[in-house]
Amino acid sequence: MNVAVCAAFLEEDVWEGRLIEAASPQRFDITECNSARALLSMLELKPFSLLVVALNGVAGLDAVRQLRQKVPDVPILWISDEDYSLFGYQYRVTCFLQRPVSDMELREAVTGCLQLRKEEMKE
Repeated sequence: MNVAVCAAFLEEDVWEGRLIEAASPQRFDITECNSARALLSMLELKPFSLLVVALNGVAGLDAVRQLRQKVPDVPILWISDEDYSLFGYQYRVTCFLQRPVSDMELREAVTGCLQLRKEEMKE
């Protein structure tokens, strides 16, 4: 499975480590970027099983909006510092988490998103 992580500069490695731990023992490849534009470009190169947007404020909202237009069926885990859960619902985000995010919350979100993707792939 391929997972893309879009996080603010210098936070990519933090989120990558937390995601790997949250998904354990399941393994996947993580591709990192720090902007919605970079993530949209990566979608041209390979398919992803899960998109994680860990951008705060309007940057996260814009990223989610653009991603949903580009890939309507890929699960999105959106992590933000503000409560954008209504926008998450509007853009059919698979899971929305507001910071701070505990390890347990992250584990449940990642597991749920990946399980959903597996079920969709079987259909």
